[in-house]
Amino acid sequence: MKKNDLIAGLKERGIHTKTHFYAEAFSRNIGLLTPAELLTLSNATIAIPGMGGVGGVHLMTMIRTGIGRFHLADFDTFEVANFNRQFGATIPNLGRSKLEAMVEQALSVNPYAEIKTFPDGVTPVNVDDFLSGVQVVLDSLDFFAFDARRLLFNRAREKGIYVVTAGPLGFSSAMLIFSPHEGMRFDDYFHIVEAMTPQERYLAFAMGLAPRPTHIQYMDLSKVDLTRKAGPSLNIACQLCSAQAGTEAVRIILNKGKIRPVPWYVQFDPFSQKYRKGKLHLGNRHPIQKAKSIIVRQLLKRNQKAFKPEIPEIPGAQFESDLIIPKTVITYILQAGVQAPSGDNVQPWKFRVADNTLSLYLDRKADHSFFNINQIASIISCGAVIENMRLAASLFGLRPEISLCPDDRDPDLMATVSLTRASCVSEPLATMIWQRQTNRKFFKKAPIAPAALDSVFHSIDEFSGVNLHLVTDRPALQRLARLIYHVDRIRTEHQPLHEHLNQMIRFTHEAAIQKRDGFPLNNLEAGLAGEAFLKITRPWFIMNMANRVGIGKMVALHSLQGILNSGGAGLLTITGMDTSAFITGGQALERMWLTLTRLGLCMQPMTAITLFWLRWLVEGEKNFLPKHRRLLTKAWETYPAIFKSVNLETQGHVMLFRFGYGARSKTGTYRKPLRSFM
Repeated sequence: MKKNDLIAGLKERGIHTKTHFYAEAFSRNIGLLTPAELLTLSNATIAIPGMGGVGGVHLMTMIRTGIGRFHLADFDTFEVANFNRQFGATIPNLGRSKLEAMVEQALSVNPYAEIKTFPDGVTPVNVDDFLSGVQVVLDSLDFFAFDARRLLFNRAREKGIYVVTAGPLGFSSAMLIFSPHEGMRFDDYFHIVEAMTPQERYLAFAMGLAPRPTHIQYMDLSKVDLTRKAGPSLNIACQLCSAQAGTEAVRIILNKGKIRPVPWYVQFDPFSQKYRKGKLHLGNRHPIQKAKSIIVRQLLKRNQKAFKPEIPEIPGAQFESDLIIPKTVITYILQAGVQAPSGDNVQPWKFRVADNTLSLYLDRKADHSFFNINQIASIISCGAVIENMRLAASLFGLRPEISLCPDDRDPDLMATVSLTRASCVSEPLATMIWQRQTNRKFFKKAPIAPAALDSVFHSIDEFSGVNLHLVTDRPALQRLARLIYHVDRIRTEHQPLHEHLNQMIRFTHEAAIQKRDGFPLNNLEAGLAGEAFLKITRPWFIMNMANRVGIGKMVALHSLQGILNSGGAGLLTITGMDTSAFITGGQALERMWLTLTRLGLCMQPMTAITLFWLRWLVEGEKNFLPKHRRLLTKAWETYPAIFKSVNLETQGHVMLFRFGYGARSKTGTYRKPLRSFM
């Protein structure tokens, strides 16, 4: 509603003047504020740069406190990703200007408020106008809008204006006050020098904002990426920020109590139940603060993966017609496809693009390992590629028509994916394609939330014939761990398996970058001792000697510990044993894996037992050593006792895996250039 309409609505209720409205609307403030102070607030002007997580709450807090004049700036629009923390982020406001929506919200509370808007945000051109006549600035700029923040703070000091900044960190609010009359300047406090990189400036701001951080102990730092300008933020903290900063704004305007500007700081964290305040002499130049910055920088590096997939930007392609799909869109869909998992990251795929149809071929030359019986492991991987492409296509409103094994004359043609324009709903799992990883760390033993397990189960509902069998109780996991231990001994005692593994381990960073397949040594999460063992036992004759004295069992023991240090294990099966069945199983596998990723759960395939079973089923026992035949014969007795709902004879085994809550692996795997798959 327009401002005049809102005022007219008040008149219909007998409130005819601004004075009458203020007396009624803010009567409950009396007792904490005097009538004279309320009048002062009604004539005060506050500037709020940004209507996002903190800024929107700042505005509504101040409007209900009785502030009568505002300068508001924002150039952004609301999107679904804002829903967790931003006051104006609602379904009706999707796509709307944040500034326009929040002005509407503010006037719906106080239609007499005077609001001046700056739809271009705060810029060097309008900063003086933005600050004109303002008593206090409540900083609510995005954390990564450093240049705009620096401009605003420095210009406010020159114009004699207070700036209060309160940042949402975890569940807490960390607050600083910059006074135009005393205390340190912005650049001096944060120790900003011109030669700093943007990432160094972001870190300097974070360190100065919370010199004694309370949130580090519970925040997942792997979700903080200064390069990609990403980090977690919570509505609870945003509201706390507004309460703190709003209180200081009232104190400054009314000159009530002592104002403690920087280098004084304060942080309140209701989650850790800690309140910290103090004086950071010299700001970030303090020797202890410099040491902390080094430690935090190392923590951030350690919690970032050594390699992350290069996430391409989603092209804002213009579709000239329904018959022509832009090349940029096709490229993005293929890039998403090759993020699929494959045995030892061999990437056994080839593509052909003709008009709007993508043809996926099996590259049989990529993997001749003992595990890949009849290319089944690679075929499953092809299914994962198809699912990734299907999810990625949804981002562009494309409907993929998938035809599995469409040509009997070409057994290598796994599928054709024909893309057509349609009003398809964007799949949330599409963004998880770039986050999914094989995680060989030990996970927490904590039980998985029932709602999460239910989501995992339902993730495969659309795939006919696919079944998921989960083991989550500790006795069953212990039986499975012992079974895995005995079967995984074959991995180190079987020469072809050992040699293939070492062919796919990239023992140096240079080798990983050059080959862009297999897995970097750090990806195995073996630790320094384990990595040394892998390097020493690369030659088969050394590994063979280690097996003879029992040292080789350490690898199998690590697998046993992996199962025990998990929240659960699962077996994905498919009815049937033909190529189409295993492609479908691969699709379901990828969708389930992406669902686990979305739920914050880690996953590691434990494929030895399923692939050994397939070889045993197809070829019998002839390709196993006598001692391994005995191991596997006993295993086939225990295996169905653990997964009682599995029919070993009629169900194809897609993958055995373990999963649970845990830290992300720091080192991912590379992918070859897209052109090498064409």
